[in-house]
Amino acid sequence: METGRLFSMPTNSTKVPYRSPSIHLFVNGFSFCTPSKTEYIPTTEESEDFESVVLELFSFYPKDSFHQTQIISYYQPATFVPVKFFDKKHLSNYLRFSGKVPLNRTLNYDILDSEQTVTVYTTPKRTLEILNRHLTESTLCHYSSLLIKEVSQLSKNSDTKDQLFVHLQAGGMDLYLVENNRIRFQNHFSITNEDEFLYYIFFVVEQYQLETDAFDLVFLGHIQAYTRYYEVLKQYHTQIRFENNVSGAALSIEQHPAPYLAQFS
Repeated sequence: METGRLFSMPTNSTKVPYRSPSIHLFVNGFSFCTPSKTEYIPTTEESEDFESVVLELFSFYPKDSFHQTQIISYYQPATFVPVKFFDKKHLSNYLRFSGKVPLNRTLNYDILDSEQTVTVYTTPKRTLEILNRHLTESTLCHYSSLLIKEVSQLSKNSDTKDQLFVHLQAGGMDLYLVENNRIRFQNHFSITNEDEFLYYIFFVVEQYQLETDAFDLVFLGHIQAYTRYYEVLKQYHTQIRFENNVSGAALSIEQHPAPYLAQFS
């Protein structure tokens, strides 16, 4: 994956492995992740207290703890563009079907060489400016850039032709349909309950004519907050498996709204 120097506008990326520590930006706050701790701090992109909250956090840790901090945006919308069709001069056009980009957002993109795709997304301008003032050698990427690489790798663990990967997070989910180790469909959906969750699962199943129990349904993480989602789906599909990582399995959504991606170590 390519990511660039943090907060240039637009940001284009350099190779981004998952680093420690990392700051995960959500609409209503951010999670600060280190190898030993994950902490969620409520705030908003418009909050006048955001900078003081950040400074208070930074003062709690040794200064060298923030060397090469990775910033990960969870803001929507985001979209994937094939590399061969991508031109940064037309960056604003790629999100035009998702509505007008707010003036307080900056356009960013990540180049994923191995996937031959580019993630285009927006991030709060003021938030990035504040972090840029207090961090050095930092990088920025979108969580979906990490997720698509993870799904591509995990899909190789099964010989099943079709695999539907489900990533649940607070207020939404990401679906990736993989056919013969190639991603055929991807989208993010806002959900608030089990009925909405099932609706989008069945939508993909019907649109791509997947035969019941002829495909693997793979949850990224086994998160206690979503137990009811797992149980209701089992009534309709039996070929279910969970991909877990140690750090994500131990977290709650109160610590990180997307626990599976809190850290890869």
